[in-house]
Amino acid sequence: MAESLIFHYQKGDSFLHNTDVLIKLTGMLCLSFLLVPVSLLRLAIIFPVIILAHSASLIRIKSYLREGVFFVIMGAVILIANTFSSGSFLIGIVRFIRFYLILWLALIFTFTTDPMHVSSGIYRIVKPIPLIPARRFSTILGLSLTILPLILDQIREIREAMLSRGGWAGRTPFRNIVGLGLPLIDGVLIKAEDLSNAMESRLFTEDATPPERQSGLQGYKIIIILFISAAIIYLGERVIPEDGYSGFLVRHY
Repeated sequence: MAESLIFHYQKGDSFLHNTDVLIKLTGMLCLSFLLVPVSLLRLAIIFPVIILAHSASLIRIKSYLREGVFFVIMGAVILIANTFSSGSFLIGIVRFIRFYLILWLALIFTFTTDPMHVSSGIYRIVKPIPLIPARRFSTILGLSLTILPLILDQIREIREAMLSRGGWAGRTPFRNIVGLGLPLIDGVLIKAEDLSNAMESRLFTEDATPPERQSGLQGYKIIIILFISAAIIYLGERVIPEDGYSGFLVRHY
């Protein structure tokens, strides 16, 4: 297929493609946690980091414009809903930007990371934590990330089938949701059953976690830098006085 599919892994030779999955998972988690209580200061710091990651992935946003229409509508809904609920257009804009930054992070991660390697990366993160079944936890999350592209493919196939048969009504969105949702549920259940049967026939167990890939000393240095950077941002907001222009920068939404 000539065009790229959103949230699908694409083989490549970019810097992020060759980066260990443990480093990419750690970076995504750090940035995502920083965006939970978002502030203008955090947005100003995180945005250049995402731009740098985008450049290192060699991803082309233009190839996703057609599939991105749905997320444009979602962004508009988030902007309008938060503006009216909070009574502040600034809060609506900040949460609107946060939504797209998180979406951007997910797009870069899925574009550069093979789903088969995600379970290994999650296992290596969770393994040192006591009382958590690392293998089972990593297997469940890895399978969830593997099924997500299948769901998106199913949505695309149903929508194209409805368009080709004249069943997609532009002025009746509720009808489209019903016409898309019912076949989607049926298709997802069939794919899940097929996947379960395939795993069972191959005697798959939670102990079948892929072998660990060693990041090396350089990889762990990057992880430490990520955690230190996140801590500096968090502690820096506690040091900056919340008055005047500085208070506007560190204001959380």
